[in-house]
Amino acid sequence: MLAKSSFREIKETIGRYIALVLIIALGVGFFSGLKVTDPAMRQAMQQYFKDTSFYDYRLISTLGFEEEDVDYVAENVSARAVEGSISFDVLADYADSSHAIKAISIPTNVNTIVLESGRLPESDDECLADSYLFDESTIGNTIKISSNNEKEDRENFKYSQYTIVGTVKSPLYIQYERGSTTLGSGVLDGYIYINKGGFDVEYYTDIYVKLDSDLEIYSDAYKDLIDEKEDEVQKALDEAADNRYDRIIADAYDELNEAKEEFETSKEDGATELADAKEELDSAKKQLDSAKAQIEEYEAQESQLKSMLDLLLLDPTQQEAAGELSVQLYTLQVGLETAKTEYANGLAEYNEGLAEYEEGLEEYNTKIADAEAEIADAEAEIEDIEEANTYLLMRDSNVGYVCFESDSTIVGAIANVFPVFFFLVAALVFMTTMNRMVEDQRTQIGVLKALGYSNGSIMGKFVFYSGSAAFIGTALGFVAGTIAFPKAIWFAYKMMYNTSEITYFFSPAMLLISFVVAFVCSVGVTFISCRYEMGEMAASLMRPKAPKAGKRIFLEYIPWFWNRLKFLKKVSLRNIFRYKGRLFMMVLGIGGCTALLVAGFGIYDSIADIAVNQFTNISKYDMDITLKDGAKDTVAPLENMGYTVDDYLLYYHTSVDLKAGKHTKNVYLNVYDNDANIDYFYDMHDGSEEHIVFADLKDDEIIVNKGLSDRYGIKVGDKVTISSDSMNATTFKVAAINENFIYNYVYLTTSGYESNIGTLPEKKNVYLNIKEDEDAHSVGAELMNNKSISVVSATIDTLDRVDSMMKSLNIIVYLVIGSAMALAAVVVYNLTNINIAERVREIATVKVLGFYKEETSAYVFRENILLAIMGAAVGLVLGKILHAFVMSEIVVDLITFDVRVTALSYALAFVLTVLFTFIINLLMGKKLDEISMTESLKAVE
Repeated sequence: MLAKSSFREIKETIGRYIALVLIIALGVGFFSGLKVTDPAMRQAMQQYFKDTSFYDYRLISTLGFEEEDVDYVAENVSARAVEGSISFDVLADYADSSHAIKAISIPTNVNTIVLESGRLPESDDECLADSYLFDESTIGNTIKISSNNEKEDRENFKYSQYTIVGTVKSPLYIQYERGSTTLGSGVLDGYIYINKGGFDVEYYTDIYVKLDSDLEIYSDAYKDLIDEKEDEVQKALDEAADNRYDRIIADAYDELNEAKEEFETSKEDGATELADAKEELDSAKKQLDSAKAQIEEYEAQESQLKSMLDLLLLDPTQQEAAGELSVQLYTLQVGLETAKTEYANGLAEYNEGLAEYEEGLEEYNTKIADAEAEIADAEAEIEDIEEANTYLLMRDSNVGYVCFESDSTIVGAIANVFPVFFFLVAALVFMTTMNRMVEDQRTQIGVLKALGYSNGSIMGKFVFYSGSAAFIGTALGFVAGTIAFPKAIWFAYKMMYNTSEITYFFSPAMLLISFVVAFVCSVGVTFISCRYEMGEMAASLMRPKAPKAGKRIFLEYIPWFWNRLKFLKKVSLRNIFRYKGRLFMMVLGIGGCTALLVAGFGIYDSIADIAVNQFTNISKYDMDITLKDGAKDTVAPLENMGYTVDDYLLYYHTSVDLKAGKHTKNVYLNVYDNDANIDYFYDMHDGSEEHIVFADLKDDEIIVNKGLSDRYGIKVGDKVTISSDSMNATTFKVAAINENFIYNYVYLTTSGYESNIGTLPEKKNVYLNIKEDEDAHSVGAELMNNKSISVVSATIDTLDRVDSMMKSLNIIVYLVIGSAMALAAVVVYNLTNINIAERVREIATVKVLGFYKEETSAYVFRENILLAIMGAAVGLVLGKILHAFVMSEIVVDLITFDVRVTALSYALAFVLTVLFTFIINLLMGKKLDEISMTESLKAVE
């Protein structure tokens, strides 16, 4: 009989029953959905990393690696895979634009790529393109290595252009951020993959190690494994780098010794050739001297013959002898001329040979000197080769990997807070519903007790009612929540993360917790509601409850207010304040829903305009520029473009470790000149919008941004310490807390730096405000063509990136607001339904008294509106507290949220609550029409 009675009760109060089911479904769906989203997202990412063999360690050496170094690491590290990789940043031209991209060798075992479209490269001049930057339509087009690259950057590539044959995803870039670079605007636009043969280098730039384990990402077990293996991997890295260094030195000396041998051989050959030439010249010189002596002898003979001929010609008797002597003289003279000619020719040849010899000797000496200098330089270069600097990086050096942990944690943090309110409201509604149900059935309970039914059996009827509603609601909510919430949130996060699809994540523990919490909120509340009634005697229960003694409400003691009220309004106020239980339940139930709305809208307020506030109201500069060599007072490239010192601000920028109490955090340090015009580029103010005068900062004082203050409890007047590898630990007093939302900064004056730390290094960073009629990207492109500038970051681009990241969090806000609105609607409906059910005879009596339909509705629903207004007002206060708590749980390392709830959000939450009540009143008007006036004639007996 009790079973039939239970089902009949459900059928007769199906609206109220469905409301209870929906309340539990909403609470469980919101709780379980958000709770499984974090592990579901991590499970999806875990599977993606497993499928692509995402690295555990990245090994870097300033000398690079060869194949034998990769083999050495593989032999000395217990790992599933060890693979060398080549990667270089380069400016690449595509279509009509230039992009800064990272070119990477196609992997085979670690960080394997996922082909999205097209095919793999078949030749070394083909490439795979980043699917985020390029789409399928780009296949077949070419990417050219830009002529704007430095020569050494172009020489890293074998070809001047590469043909796109496919698009890919890479586990190295799971987020839309591609990282920074010294090229272009300072930000990588994308990446390409090419065969190793497409590079013109004979070494690897990195070695990636994948351990033989697939432990859950971000888990303590995984972190322990990484810590455990770190020394082993570091040792292998250092030894591989040392081996590489030894080989480089050995190869260099081998080449040098070979060059020395070639030099000595060439030197000896040259010396021999010169000696032979000198010997030939000396021999020729002797022959010339001999010829010259002979000529001189011939000349002496000629002179003698001439003298003798002159004497013979004077003696007529000696004519015959003169004639013979004349023939001799002629013959001698002919020989003399021939000898002179031969001598002259020989002398010319000798002089020419001597000149060639002297030229050869000079050239020989020069070449010997140059070669000896080159050998000396080579020896010096070898001696100057430094041992390799090595860097062992883990996954936490990958931006996407780190950001994903923060983003998934945000979901978990919200899941730890909001569902509690949902369940509290559900418990409140269940308590109200079951109290009303028990009171309505006092007589029936008394009859059942009189018939001999035990308290447990009777209570079982009510437990079944609430328990079955909780069971159905839990089942529906768990299934719907664990399917819908992760998919909806992942859909939003895919704006930032380009990986695999999320799969269904079933958590038995979460299902058990959902059922336990749901039954506590339903069955537990039912037990409390029934306990008092079960303790009464059957006869007492079968008699109606004595009505409450009449008494004044506190408003009646305010004559100037009470006396001005009309009768029906006085009745409504008495009904509200006399029944304190109903008042409490209605106000808290509706207030809880309003609080959820306030918190939901508040989260949106706190994250929606961060980027705009940062880069419009705080960071007022248009560009942040990094110089290659630094400057002192003026920046020549900017001056050449028509800018003056009024348009830009030169400052020093570095990273330091900030220690506050027990906490240590790596932050950025900006040092500005004491008299710098900071306000034109950066608006320093505290959380109360009070302007901070940077020039008033003393040498022993520092300014800290609000995010660090909130996170580590830093207050004005506290002492903090900053230090770095190149800076000794120095303590400063916190002079002010600056509001800043993106990244974490501390600020010093130049005199403060030099007085406490040392000489300020060269200032390489510049804030620039461009002219009103100029385009930021055009100015940036012109600046990047200047060889003295390494990075140009346009504020508008940073704003877009941060804004896109924040928008992905909006889906969570929408889910919170949507769920809160649904809960508010269900709660208001259920409480209104109960209110009408418990006042059926009163409403029927009002109808008998001649109230029109509109007057009857106003009489009943006026109280609901007033209670909704009171509940909403309480909810505004509770919402502020809830929002503050939720925001304290949401921690993103590089972002400080603007924790606030705008007046519009308060107004929306208030109006929506009252609006829901008004809509429910309209819907419930039909139920008032269905109440028969004969109900007023019925007696409880």
